[in-house]
Amino acid sequence: MFKALTLQPLRLPENGPVRRVRLARASSRGPDYDDKFDFLTLAYAGVWLPHKRSVVLICPKLGPLARLLRSADIRGLGQRLTPTRLRRFRRYDELWLSCDTDPGPAIEVLLPKSAGGARLTCGVLPRVSDFDGLLCLTTKSKDNDLDWIADWALHHVRTQGTEGVVLVDNGSTRYTPDDIVERLAGTGLKSALVLSADLPFGPTAKKAPKNLARFYQTAMLNLSRYWTFRQAAAVAINDVDELFVSRGQRTLYEAAAQSWWGYATAGGRWRLRGPDAGHQPRHAEHVRTHVPERFCKEKYCVVPSGRLGGQAWDVHGVARYQWNDWCRARDQYFLHCQEISTGWKYNRGATGQPSAHSAETAEVLATSLGFEA
Repeated sequence: MFKALTLQPLRLPENGPVRRVRLARASSRGPDYDDKFDFLTLAYAGVWLPHKRSVVLICPKLGPLARLLRSADIRGLGQRLTPTRLRRFRRYDELWLSCDTDPGPAIEVLLPKSAGGARLTCGVLPRVSDFDGLLCLTTKSKDNDLDWIADWALHHVRTQGTEGVVLVDNGSTRYTPDDIVERLAGTGLKSALVLSADLPFGPTAKKAPKNLARFYQTAMLNLSRYWTFRQAAAVAINDVDELFVSRGQRTLYEAAAQSWWGYATAGGRWRLRGPDAGHQPRHAEHVRTHVPERFCKEKYCVVPSGRLGGQAWDVHGVARYQWNDWCRARDQYFLHCQEISTGWKYNRGATGQPSAHSAETAEVLATSLGFEA
């Protein structure tokens, strides 16, 4: 399967009487906090789990909105879906609804009159089996260059044996989701799915905890966990500017599969372009290392059927990262390519800092990206 789908989230009316409460105090909010905060999304999507006789709604942190959603009248194909439990995590929530039979492609949600009484809909994602048994990779992206996305996928196909990719597109304006699918289809993958989800990514507060309101990325990982990856062989998680590298014969996927936990983490190493690099940055040009070398927080690979596969997934690990050090695979790491960036977080252009050529990195990238995808 090579396909693009568009998310149909459950969102409060723009001018309705209720909305999500800000998480940061006024003193901790930057000038763009409100512009980036998600005031309106109740649920990103639902996933029907017939073996659980349930629909699970993947939600931003609900807070007081949980009471509103639990008291709503929720129906799918004529059957009433009753909330049975609310699971709260650090940056997202799950609302479980009883559902004996297929609820159809969308459920209808009638809010209580105290919340305006609006009648809303929420998409229920169809069962996807195309990633069953595959070695998978997932990320989120917004306006990353299509060459970068293709190089990212190609590197992992050639060096790690990646077979399937799920990419969540956060409202790119430079191209369409189908354009991404087309580029991924040319990298040797067996299956690729692009999920278009144009919703607020979330702000960064000025004081700790800074990232609690950045619901989007964590929620999308767990949406994919329930939806596309339940029966995947293994799933690696990183960003488009990050390339997993193995020292030795086994891949990161094999490291996770061989772990008693079904889980492996890999530390990151920043890489820079040389002074004679071209105008448009590419991964393959990032063959220089800082002097002294700079490291970054780990990323990971998890076996969904393993001991930790059912734990909540997050950006840098599962289950609040408590097993990350125990499960560090010392023969695995990733290259963090400094100039593969749109600058959405901060300026990542050339810095002029002391650097040295890395022969190991140059050899790896010549092997995986020796010619354009």
